[in-house]
Amino acid sequence: MLLVVGLLCGGLVTLLLLNTVLAQNAIRESDLRRELHQLSLQKQKQKSENMQLEMPRQVADAADRQGMVPDDSARVIDSDGLPGGRVASESQTPVGQERVPGTGR
Repeated sequence: MLLVVGLLCGGLVTLLLLNTVLAQNAIRESDLRRELHQLSLQKQKQKSENMQLEMPRQVADAADRQGMVPDDSARVIDSDGLPGGRVASESQTPVGQERVPGTGR
């Protein structure tokens, strides 16, 4: 009888320890899921901020703040291929591009 009671008590203690270990793992899993969700939200927020910073207006404003000026010295090489190109005017199109009627380009 004492042996049966001892085995039952040992089994009960083993089940309690197993249950405790499983509960700890479940809590850890819950914490990791919560942390993963927060990191995912942070990643989305940073991606959105980066996309806004890469917008042309933002880039131009940042360049202005740094004292940069637009480069108006754009040159087009003459169709004869010789160096010493000339500045393109409003009425000219770059070499290899055709003017599209009705668009002003």
